[in-house]
Amino acid sequence: MNETLQKHSVDLLVTGGGMAGTMAALAARKAGRSVLLVEPGNVLGGQGTAGGVAGFCGDTARVNGIFGELVRRLARHDLIAPFEPTADRRPYDLEWCAFFLQEMVAEAGVEVLFHAVVVDAKAAGGRVNEVLVATADGLRTVAARVVVDASGRCIVPLKAGFPVNHLGANEQLPMSLYFTLWDSGKPAKPILPPGAPAWEGDEALPMTSLHHFPSGKMEVKMKVVGFDAADPLSLSHAEMFARRQMAGLIYHLQTKGYRQRRYENYVLASVSRHIGVREERSILGEHFLTRDEVSSGAVFADAVAVGTYHFDYHWPDRMERAGTGITTMVEPYQIPLRCLIPKGARNLLVPGRGASGDQMAMSSFRVMATAAQMGFAAGLAADEYLRQNADAVGAIDIRPLQARLEEGGQALDLSRYGQYLRHKRETREFAFGEERPFAQCHASSLVRLPNNGFLIAYFGGTREKHPDVGIWLSERRQGAWMPPRLAAKLSDEPHWNPVLFQSPAGPLILYFKIGPSPYAWRTWMMHSRDEGRTWSAPAELISGDGIARGPVRCKPIVLADGTVLAPGSDESAKDGRHVWRAFIDRSDDGGFTFQPGPLLPLDPEKIPGLGVIQPTLWESRPGTVHMLLRSTCGRMCRSDSTDGGRNWSEMEAIDLPNNNKGVDVTLLADGRLALICNPIGKPEDGNHTPLSILLSSDNGRSWTHRRDLETDPGEYIYPAIIPTEVGMAVSYTWRRERIAFWQGSVESIPAADTRK
Repeated sequence: MNETLQKHSVDLLVTGGGMAGTMAALAARKAGRSVLLVEPGNVLGGQGTAGGVAGFCGDTARVNGIFGELVRRLARHDLIAPFEPTADRRPYDLEWCAFFLQEMVAEAGVEVLFHAVVVDAKAAGGRVNEVLVATADGLRTVAARVVVDASGRCIVPLKAGFPVNHLGANEQLPMSLYFTLWDSGKPAKPILPPGAPAWEGDEALPMTSLHHFPSGKMEVKMKVVGFDAADPLSLSHAEMFARRQMAGLIYHLQTKGYRQRRYENYVLASVSRHIGVREERSILGEHFLTRDEVSSGAVFADAVAVGTYHFDYHWPDRMERAGTGITTMVEPYQIPLRCLIPKGARNLLVPGRGASGDQMAMSSFRVMATAAQMGFAAGLAADEYLRQNADAVGAIDIRPLQARLEEGGQALDLSRYGQYLRHKRETREFAFGEERPFAQCHASSLVRLPNNGFLIAYFGGTREKHPDVGIWLSERRQGAWMPPRLAAKLSDEPHWNPVLFQSPAGPLILYFKIGPSPYAWRTWMMHSRDEGRTWSAPAELISGDGIARGPVRCKPIVLADGTVLAPGSDESAKDGRHVWRAFIDRSDDGGFTFQPGPLLPLDPEKIPGLGVIQPTLWESRPGTVHMLLRSTCGRMCRSDSTDGGRNWSEMEAIDLPNNNKGVDVTLLADGRLALICNPIGKPEDGNHTPLSILLSSDNGRSWTHRRDLETDPGEYIYPAIIPTEVGMAVSYTWRRERIAFWQGSVESIPAADTRK
């Protein structure tokens, strides 16, 4: 490079002022680093502004603090739609988005070069030491201690000699042109200029999406195929071709309409500053993220971002909408720092759509919310590299970076995601296959693990009450179930009814019963401090206990004041008659020890049959606790407490049928109550199906929504239910052969008549 060129020295050079680049610049500047941001256009925001995309895709509720500030500024003036978990995109005003990004960068003290393009870069020993930038007054060289190429073009790694991927025309994900139309209130004069195409019907149109805004503006996205975004001549031809195609599409909308609506009053208002680009080049990084990893909710030790968007693959060689893509939903997945580091690079990071991954993986992680996470991580990783005086970005101690990401509002635990597009996230599977180390299994309990994992406990053996029955665990991680493993087998007596509980004190606790029958049960417990991988030695909860204290079947709950209530029940004989009674034990140490509660009073004339058993609890407001119980009278029973579970109202049968095959309830994140049971009345009224989820919005007074998970003949019983970010997760006994698992959203539970 010419030594007479103007030189610029900074801690961090960021190329590309899109969402990834702007977040990287702001994160590093907030950490006190000098930052130069180079942007070819005249605004920040990249595809989200200059490219015409006026909607955030991906989970925008928990990106990071800087992105959150952008959303707050837009929301303050009603320039962005509220976060809607079932909406694919979150519309906003792109011009105001560009303005607020500009102001945020200016306030932070980031130096910005608009109308500036990287044209060359030099590296030695894996370190980029000089970048050549074309600016309004000529060429400049920039010497930066760290470089973040967030342009999507990967010019820095390409010119510096690091390996990149480049697919050509009809192989890259296709481009799209965005333009806006306004309702003028009077008929427009349609124009079809020479060279503009014409189409007969909707099916022949280029793939078109219409987004309506409250202001009367309509944003149009139009697919453009057949060009190479990384080739300058092809990209130029794409811009010209796209505007010819746009002219034809506007004429079609005005004269023939789209999807049975004509837009005869709509006129062209604006066209994006440049064509929207989905794919140009990408790096071959220290890790190459694959479609399989994205599909399986991958977890990485060096995770720095989370992807939440579905696959968004558009056939590269077809312009029409019909059958032109893959939009398969995925579970949230982690993106490792290594995906942002070109192979062999020491001071170069590439966040955004240029990161390392196959095309299908990139179709998910390229969206703005995810790109914003990757950019924020790149900016802080650059600071950590300098702070730690590391030999390479990939050699930093990842733990301080991850802690700073969390402090900055960027959650890395996959369990905190799932609200976004939750109505499209549904899982239905078995916790193990047909091959199993026991003949029968029953009575499951489940808890949520970090990073969207689940742990299910159940008892299994030759058959219920057989001496070989033990407590087993099945663990789900990264979208797959591990083989069952024996957790407890302490004697030749049968083991029963495990209960998993995440203690507020930290450990995971497993309670279970041992004894030849419920009349002689003893409660044992173990705890785990490593998410259920290893467990403490089993210990009896209360030595010599003759009433099986502690949780019986249903999970404990943690009250607002930190007290743990354990729902329990006693099966015994009284006056030669089998009797079921319920009790609630209390714990002040997170579930390790319990103070026994009295047997709850029961009027046999009001609740005929054996009595009540296995209560399930919830707290509607601090100190106000409720329980539902199963019985043999054909109805569920209920009792309430206003003093934190010390005293309870008289037990009463309510208008909910129950066939005495298990019941569980949980409070969801939105305040609704979710109940799972077999609502068909007495067993003699029919078989043990269906197994149903019911929802209540009035604290269990009425149940307005219902979904039957199982309806075929067979035993689908003893369910357990817990809340998740998606909505709820369920486990249950499937014909005593397997343990079934289901996870879905409240949207998947339709309104229904629950009294039939």
